[in-house]
Amino acid sequence: MSKVLAPVADWVDAGTLSLDPYPTYARLRREAPVAHVPHLDRYFVSTFRDCFDAEMDQTTFSSHEDAGRSTMFRSMGRPMLRKDDPEHKAERNAMAPALRPVAIKKHWRSVFESNADKYIQALREQGPGVDLFESFAVPYAADNLSAVIGLRDVPATLMMQWSHTLIRGTGNVTNDPAVWAQTDAAREQIDEAIDHALESLSHAEGPSMISSMAPVMSEESLRANVRLTISGGMNEPSHVISSAVWALSAFPLQRERVLNLERTWRDVFEETARFQSPVGMYPRRATRDVELSGVTIPRDATVSLIVASANRDERQFDEPDVFDLSRDSTSHLAFGNGTHICAGNWVARAMVGEIALPRLYDALPGLEAVDPESTEFRGWVFRGTTSLPVSWAA
Repeated sequence: MSKVLAPVADWVDAGTLSLDPYPTYARLRREAPVAHVPHLDRYFVSTFRDCFDAEMDQTTFSSHEDAGRSTMFRSMGRPMLRKDDPEHKAERNAMAPALRPVAIKKHWRSVFESNADKYIQALREQGPGVDLFESFAVPYAADNLSAVIGLRDVPATLMMQWSHTLIRGTGNVTNDPAVWAQTDAAREQIDEAIDHALESLSHAEGPSMISSMAPVMSEESLRANVRLTISGGMNEPSHVISSAVWALSAFPLQRERVLNLERTWRDVFEETARFQSPVGMYPRRATRDVELSGVTIPRDATVSLIVASANRDERQFDEPDVFDLSRDSTSHLAFGNGTHICAGNWVARAMVGEIALPRLYDALPGLEAVDPESTEFRGWVFRGTTSLPVSWAA
């Protein structure tokens, strides 16, 4: 049987994706569920079923990128996200004690609550009109992440700077030397913070990632996984917090449902993660010629699993472009699927859905985005608000 080549989607543009990827994704699902995008030299997979199946088949869709072609490797080293089992599983198991629900309940919940209260007070002091993303979501995520990783005395602003720099490096497909210089400087600063944490292990409080990984993982892998956690672990919770407040403002009937206890804050978290996926794409490498949606992806091709598109797939979700707390959103792919499902998903659910959102709305009655229709979102690999001015009742 002859192979059917994938359609060429030369109309897909990275700049358009960054502004608003969802119209592009809808067209891809209609016209070319698997398409070659020459501008990015990769194959886009855009439907829920294809993304789900690919995530479950790490033998065919490998996470192990070639070091010479991987911007993530250049930015961070090779973390577990760019490894397959059994290496991936071994490193995931090494950090697991710090990320399991029992550790959250015993050690991290009180930390998250304290940090939430601290930054809610900062919002009160600044008053209505304050940027919730900059003044609450980002520093709250940063301080929580420092604690869980096991870093000591790292300001929230520096964690944010490191995260943004590593993400710019991972996206530096044009090999801009200025970006690599910034990435190298951030790596050096992060390594100094890791050195400090390793020197202080005997004084560490709680089962941090570093204290869990250090006895069983090579130092090179430990450093790569800390860098990975700083890059992704900052964006996911901070973006879900601001996206949730924006969504509850843009869809006020849904806000009333949760405030009237008709729906839960967990419903808000899951539907926000589906509706505005904070991580929109996972890259994979095809280990063989493989047929998907009737076309062939060639061996060694770079494949982008567009989970943000999968989470808006009409065949999986009714009226997917509507924020609706009554739907069952738990099948979304915002945290991946299969063996590579996000290791920090329980931490994110706790710090956002169980703590940050209910505390914000309890402490600031009438909380809403000042102008939800004008709120700016950016990005397609990582996506979230650039700012979110909010108001609340006096």
